[in-house]
Amino acid sequence: MFRLTALSEDPKNAIALAAEHAPYLAQLQTKLDGAIDPAFLLDQARALCRATKAGEVEAGPCLREAKQAAHLAIAALDLSGQADLAEVTHLITEFADAATDAALTAVARTYECMTDGLFVTALGKMGAHELNYSSDIDVAAFFDPDQFSGGVREPSDAAARIIRDMSTLLSQHTANGYVFRTDLRLRPDPSSTPVAVSTRRASLYYESVGQNWERMVWIKGRIAAGDQAAGRAFLDDMQPFIWRRHLDYWAISDVHAIKDMINAKAGDGALNDAAADLKLGPGGIREIEFFVQTQQIILGGRHPQLRVRSTEAGLARLTELGIVSAEVSHELIAAYRALRAVEHRIQMLNDEQTHTLPAFETKRAAVAALCGYSELDGFDADLIALRRRVHAHYQDLFADELRKRARAVEGNLVFTGVDDDPRTVTTLQEMGFSAPSQVIDRIRQWHRGRTPATRSARGRELLTAILPDLLAAMGRTGEADEAFRRFGRFFEGLRAGVQTLSMLVARPALMDDLVTTLAIAPRIADILARRPGLLEALVSFADRKPEPDLSAATDFETQMDAVRRWHGERAFLIGHELLHGQLAARDAATAWSDLADKCIQLMARAAEDETIRRYGPAPGVWAVIGLGKLGGGEMTGASDLDLLVIYDAKDAPDAQSWFTLFTQRLIAGLSAETAEGRLYETDMRLRPSGRAGPVATSMKAFETYHQTSAWTWEHMALTRLRAITGDQELSQHVRETAERVINSGETEMRTRDIADMRGRLHRDKPPAGDWDLKMRAGGLVDVEFITQHAILTAASHQALIPDLIGAQAQLLETGIWSPEEHAVLKEAFEFLQALQQVQRMAQDTITADMQLSEALKDRLCRAASCSDFDALEARLAAISGTISALFQKKIAGFATEP
Repeated sequence: MFRLTALSEDPKNAIALAAEHAPYLAQLQTKLDGAIDPAFLLDQARALCRATKAGEVEAGPCLREAKQAAHLAIAALDLSGQADLAEVTHLITEFADAATDAALTAVARTYECMTDGLFVTALGKMGAHELNYSSDIDVAAFFDPDQFSGGVREPSDAAARIIRDMSTLLSQHTANGYVFRTDLRLRPDPSSTPVAVSTRRASLYYESVGQNWERMVWIKGRIAAGDQAAGRAFLDDMQPFIWRRHLDYWAISDVHAIKDMINAKAGDGALNDAAADLKLGPGGIREIEFFVQTQQIILGGRHPQLRVRSTEAGLARLTELGIVSAEVSHELIAAYRALRAVEHRIQMLNDEQTHTLPAFETKRAAVAALCGYSELDGFDADLIALRRRVHAHYQDLFADELRKRARAVEGNLVFTGVDDDPRTVTTLQEMGFSAPSQVIDRIRQWHRGRTPATRSARGRELLTAILPDLLAAMGRTGEADEAFRRFGRFFEGLRAGVQTLSMLVARPALMDDLVTTLAIAPRIADILARRPGLLEALVSFADRKPEPDLSAATDFETQMDAVRRWHGERAFLIGHELLHGQLAARDAATAWSDLADKCIQLMARAAEDETIRRYGPAPGVWAVIGLGKLGGGEMTGASDLDLLVIYDAKDAPDAQSWFTLFTQRLIAGLSAETAEGRLYETDMRLRPSGRAGPVATSMKAFETYHQTSAWTWEHMALTRLRAITGDQELSQHVRETAERVINSGETEMRTRDIADMRGRLHRDKPPAGDWDLKMRAGGLVDVEFITQHAILTAASHQALIPDLIGAQAQLLETGIWSPEEHAVLKEAFEFLQALQQVQRMAQDTITADMQLSEALKDRLCRAASCSDFDALEARLAAISGTISALFQKKIAGFATEP
């Protein structure tokens, strides 16, 4: 059992013995000429504070002299056993109050104003009269704008200046040392408020965004300096915020979660550390304080007797109510006194605000000697045993609640208060975050209601509940920083957070999916950041209609937005399923293409109705034709739409004008940006007139152009032609025309043209890097060119089959390709398509120096059925090499351009 022994019953002798181990005490002893009469020194310190307040002396030197006298007196009483812990901390706090009040008054005098309506509240240990020997003082300053005049300045300006100068006067190091390091960061929202806050602004803050950890801080709040009456009135107004008679489930869970985040699991290594942090470490002072405060904040609204500031008094009241057993209370009070006494002796060495036992044995032996231990081993062993008992009691607190929840993280995850918790920094580093302080600060801002999702108490409490699981999920992605950054954009884009956060709390698998998706796919992360409501699609998809009903829409713009909302949900779901391996690449291509087809069909119908409404009935029939990936049914999540609009009006007057207006509306419906975003980029350049002519083409012009004037590359485009919507008879006519064109033409010329075109592409649009799966040598363009070349130069008739796999199968069946060639090209297309589907869902652009995240590498390997990324890269290189060689053999040798 830990035992604290006085060095000597005589205070003067106790200081003399202590000075052998504590340089700071030796220095004080020398400065004060060994005049160690505690009562005299304390009276001297009080007198100096009074003289400072009255303006009779220079404030800075006088208060520092007072501090030295008080420190020597209190150390003498402590080390001699003439004062117990409560008396020691009370004396330290009494001096802190007097020094703060004297400094406040002295500074106010320099600004020619009184302190009426201006006051300083003591929080933390100072508020509870529990300051340690070299403690910082946690204070918050306020002014009542109806009472504080500010002298010649505006009240807010004067109050801020006075408090800032007061803090400097107390904390600035001079040749005579300092008085108290002063921490003003426990005021409301310290990053955006002045150092002195008006009582009106403070009340509004605590009513609207005050947090449970701040309620715990204010348990110990009291007035330390300035206008006592104004301060007491403010504290009276704070009582409903601090003490809630009825706490809902989420408020209680929030307190439990705050406790759960602190030292939730400490291994033997931490508890066996002889050089432990006695304040923040496992089994330390913070655990005892938290043991009391969590129960006070939950139960104090119904039990006024728990509304006490002192930790020991709180334990005693919990025992009186039967909430804590007498045995546990006795052990924790004894441990608290012992830990605080050792903490004081650590600080007596050099007057440093530290709570950690020295790692060097000689220095730790000095602390042991100040505690009355002659042997370091005994001191270490007793202190470790004591901390183990404290930690055991701490873990038992809310044990039933903790058993209900699986712990996601071992270590600390503390985002309350204003200082970065060192163990939280370590925990975040171990999880893979490279800048833990930035993570802590951003979460702290969320907790302060800086984003719409956490402006309600429920939102903040839900955030606390999910944080451990959320951060653990980010760590598991292997891209913790990116996952956090992208989640931050998503989270800060929420207009309200309770519904989304509740969904994530209720569905842990959904949260894991969300984090993984954000880590893998910047593209989806950007979409979610703009439209966070899409997340609901993951849990409500089963209840959604297959397509929007446009009949109720009052105008074309409303119809556009309805289709965009539906498309956004469907696209998000397809992308999510693809990235998570729930949808194969080929099936994803079909899903993307079906989605595009449906959007084109819906917008074409709406565009036709709008054109009829404005300009009368259509003078003929029309068809919307897809080319490229759309025509082949091979769309990705980032594909454009290659479209033709063909009409047949039998020479009706003004037909061109009507169908041009119809097509323009269709293009706007598909590609215009609205409040709901856009559907697709739309490319109409494959029409016979190209960019120069009308956007709608007559059937006669289409037929004439392709039979007499079209280039080989336009014939290649026809191999991917597919009707999307419109008149069926006209669509069949277009198809038959394309098929006749494909099966006619000079073979050698087409071969030369295809070879030349590939050369120009390589020159004008070279591949961006090895992961440019489309343009790289042996990539998708080469596979497509080889296939289209075979179709356009075949000796036998080739039916128009727009999808590449179907076209390749026909080339095998008609004997154009050997089984070996077919197998190579089919494998290459399926492999490259699988990779591109995942890649284009994840990333918007492909660059030469593009770095693939570990999470994306994993998804690419899954898509291509490769064991690891090295194997994937090797297979990519091998397939590309084979396709390049085949391209050279069949086409490249016929090029006419150098």
